Amino acid sequence: MDELAIDLPGPPPPPPPLHLPLPPDDLLLEILLRFPPEPIYLFRASLVSKHWRVLVHDVGFLRRFREFHGGTPPILGFFNFPGPPFFVPTGGTFAVSKAAKMSHDDWWALDCRHGHALLESRPAGELLVWDLVTGDQRYLPRLEQAYQKGLEYNAAVLCAADHNDYHSCPFLVALVFSSRVDFITSACVYSSETGVWGDITSIHVPNSLVGANPTALVGNTLYWLLGNNGIIGFDLDKYRFDLIEEVPYSYKQAIIIMPTEDGVLGCAGVDGFKLHLWSREARIHGVESWTRCRIIDLEKSLAPGVPAPAGYAENANVIFIDVYSSVYMIHLKSMKIEEVTEQRNCIYIFPYTSFYSPV
Repeated sequence: MDELAIDLPGPPPPPPPLHLPLPPDDLLLEILLRFPPEPIYLFRASLVSKHWRVLVHDVGFLRRFREFHGGTPPILGFFNFPGPPFFVPTGGTFAVSKAAKMSHDDWWALDCRHGHALLESRPAGELLVWDLVTGDQRYLPRLEQAYQKGLEYNAAVLCAADHNDYHSCPFLVALVFSSRVDFITSACVYSSETGVWGDITSIHVPNSLVGANPTALVGNTLYWLLGNNGIIGFDLDKYRFDLIEEVPYSYKQAIIIMPTEDGVLGCAGVDGFKLHLWSREARIHGVESWTRCRIIDLEKSLAPGVPAPAGYAENANVIFIDVYSSVYMIHLKSMKIEEVTEQRNCIYIFPYTSFYSPV
């Protein structure tokens, strides 16, 4: 008798791969909003998929992202004058390959503000405005009057108007130069919208020249420190100069001028191991005078050495202190102190701050 053939069931087929649904856009946007503000994080998110790229590139989302992080872009690094090194990242998430190749023998940093760096080519005397996040660069036409013999000069860069995206806004460059012969200080402003330098305006400041110190922007007025520790302001609206009395105290180390949290002109200097912060405020009958508003003891917080203020990150309220072998960031609001680099050749620091911007 033939045996009956019985077909036994085989093993069940493997289950289909599990595809978890992506979060709804509203939830995903809330998650993306909470990414750290350094540019690398949103950049990586934009590479996940086309859909994520669309969300990250949305103008409304980028505005919300900046607002969520207080409207204050992170400090990504700083340019070092005179160097080396030329550019120093302050964290591990941002690096500029081109900056690493730029020699301090060929380039000097003059200013950083609103997501732009202002650099000078020493051999050619050209000015370069560089957006480190997008990579955009613009070389400015040479202003011959500022490069004559016997002149000292400095410059500043800023957005041309109040704008929520530094990367897309037109910019201005203000170039100030002083004559060692007649002590006449002049200013001229370049506009990226017109592509030309404007008219030159001048003022006579006896026995004083503009220095290489970092500039300060308060409202729509730029300030430069003079060689005699006086301060000169240039009103970008009225296109005219204004003289400010000398800084209120004689410091052995460098002095920096800066805007205060209250939106007035301030300055910082170190006496011994104490950091002095001053502000210029209106007193009786509207007369302005200097007030020492804060003293910070640095002796127990920094490495041994002679501390000196080297730069200030506007809006972030962070001051940079150089102590020969190291550079520190002091967050003046929280008093958090960070050692950001060990290097030995720093006079002035120009902090670079910026949010992510799609390209």
